[in-house]
Amino acid sequence: MTGPVLVIGVGQRDRGDDAVGPAIAQRAAGLLPAGVTVLERAEPAALIDTWAGAALVVVTDAVRSGGQPGTVHILHACHGPLPLGTGAGSTHGLGLAEVIELGRALGRLPPDLVVVGVEAGQFRLGEPMSPAVASSVELAARAVAEVVSTG
Repeated sequence: MTGPVLVIGVGQRDRGDDAVGPAIAQRAAGLLPAGVTVLERAEPAALIDTWAGAALVVVTDAVRSGGQPGTVHILHACHGPLPLGTGAGSTHGLGLAEVIELGRALGRLPPDLVVVGVEAGQFRLGEPMSPAVASSVELAARAVAEVVSTG
């Protein structure tokens, strides 16, 4: 793989389980090799410009697919659309699934794009992450490190 490797935590730290994306990225930073850039973005809409030129991008975010809160999902977004409902119910104006499909339509996806998502339960303003989601941060961060190492 040639080109930059990015890990981007998406979410708003003050909206309950939406804080899991940045929390995973922050934890993963200590597990990643030198040269991997770790960023946070509050809104997925910024991703298309952020990942331009990267060879591998791992996006961490809260997802809602109907699973048990705290479940870790690893989705290879370059292989096709995210599963129906993934990223739905987001606190963002434009959800992650829509941004990925917009990037695909515009020909602006990175060569390798992986989403490490944690099933969320609540997005209340001013609330902390729920215990089930917070307990998944370490597992998800290790999944990010595994994706980067096998890149």
